[in-house]
Amino acid sequence: MTWIRTTPPDDAGPELRDAYQKLRAMYPPEYGPPVESLLKPDGTTDSIVQAHSLLPEAMWHMMAGLAVLLKPGLPLGRREQEMIAAVVSARNGCFY
Repeated sequence: MTWIRTTPPDDAGPELRDAYQKLRAMYPPEYGPPVESLLKPDGTTDSIVQAHSLLPEAMWHMMAGLAVLLKPGLPLGRREQEMIAAVVSARNGCFY
């Protein structure tokens, strides 16, 4: 996905690893397992979170804000949120 260097959680230093762990805890459980159709041959997937790994503080603010918008009990469910994201991505000509 990205053309920049990224750091996966397993290779992260203490600050970045902490940000990854705290962010994962904020997201609903259904966002945890990878989507099988998006798995690469090596078993990895592209990660929008990982794309922000060069700046852990920025990653925290961006993805924590998104996590709040995905909390259960809000008016839109995951399907509606994903539909909106897909339409916006398509409109912007973005694969991801």
